[in-house]
Amino acid sequence: MNRILKIISSTIMTFGLVFFVGCEDDEVVETVYDSFDIQNVMSLTAGEDANAEIVRTVPGTDDKAVFVSSAIGRLTVIDYTTSSFAFGSTYDLDPGSATAEMTSIDVSIPIGGESYVAVCVAETDCAKGKIMFVKLSDGSIVSEVEVGYNPDGTAFTKDGSYLVVACEDDREDRPCKPEDRHGGSVSIIDLTGGVANASLVQDFAVDWDTDSEPEHAETSADGTVIVSIQETSQIMIFNVSDAPLTEGEYTVVDLPDDGGTTDDGAGVECEPDGLFISPDGSLALISSERNGTFQLMALPSGTLYGNPYVVENDLPSGWQRDDRSYKKRTEPEECSLVEKSGKLYAVFALQESHAVIVYDVTDPANPVFDSMAPAGIDYENDNGMEKSAIGSEGLGMHQTNGVAFSANEREGSISMFTAAWARE
Repeated sequence: MNRILKIISSTIMTFGLVFFVGCEDDEVVETVYDSFDIQNVMSLTAGEDANAEIVRTVPGTDDKAVFVSSAIGRLTVIDYTTSSFAFGSTYDLDPGSATAEMTSIDVSIPIGGESYVAVCVAETDCAKGKIMFVKLSDGSIVSEVEVGYNPDGTAFTKDGSYLVVACEDDREDRPCKPEDRHGGSVSIIDLTGGVANASLVQDFAVDWDTDSEPEHAETSADGTVIVSIQETSQIMIFNVSDAPLTEGEYTVVDLPDDGGTTDDGAGVECEPDGLFISPDGSLALISSERNGTFQLMALPSGTLYGNPYVVENDLPSGWQRDDRSYKKRTEPEECSLVEKSGKLYAVFALQESHAVIVYDVTDPANPVFDSMAPAGIDYENDNGMEKSAIGSEGLGMHQTNGVAFSANEREGSISMFTAAWARE
């Protein structure tokens, strides 16, 4: 009897130990990261005169991105891991005109198991532009929709039901005479009937100022849309559910002039460019290319947090700045917001400083510099304190795996970066 009791007791202890160990093994302890700690992994040339401009990671994947070479009309798929990348499929697209240029892209969530790339096609001969919807798997053009003049930024809604397009009708870069300009607009495209049946809901004229030029668009999960109105230093806010828009169904926020002074001592207009909305939809990140600042804004109210933050102040001594004038300086272009370990990070591509820079913006009124890394292949031989020969403009950031890409327009290259958690 005693022997039997000993066996039973031993068995119970064994199972208890296994259960205990099993419980310990089932516990998932997440590593806490105190810093983004951005690092450059590698860079690849996209080819001579490739003019790599805008890059996006592909929603629903953690190993694919895509970029557009605007001058040659090419889409290129990027296959990547957290330690390297390579160029995959390439699609040479016919924009339909010798005077057209592919200016920007965005990638949808999977729709019917397929990812679609919305390609902005701008005409340089003062004609209206269009959006080409391209199937990412094979490069086929599924549909085309005419939009406003000179489309230059676009964003799918998070559910893939609409596409918003910022059409700037750029007064500086297009050869139109003043009397031939039609003005900037925001085009809204309905995709609820499928991408093949895409249709224009509205091309809303942004005509409250003769200089109004919509530059970039971004969307949130609740349908909030923000558009940067560059030349007048404003942000337009509306909800896509209100389309077609009428007067009073949108908000316009004036951004402060700060970050530098003109020769006569006046504040430099900020001229917002890149936009991004936080994962929870409560914050908008605004990068202002002309005075080299950024700012955060509450949504949907449009309330601004703190003062514009001057990026130039955090560049190491001797790091390249654009010294042509007070204009541009670091020139922050596209941007992103990423959450990790209870912190919110803002990431920027600096066009005139050939770098990607990161800030901790957990307190949106008080950004704190985190880290930066050079972009491009030949960054060590970039041309000093003058205009960058690399031109880091586009930024594509995966929201969870810690991988980011910059599209370096002037050099025609793509650079890959990782956050600390991608290197574990």
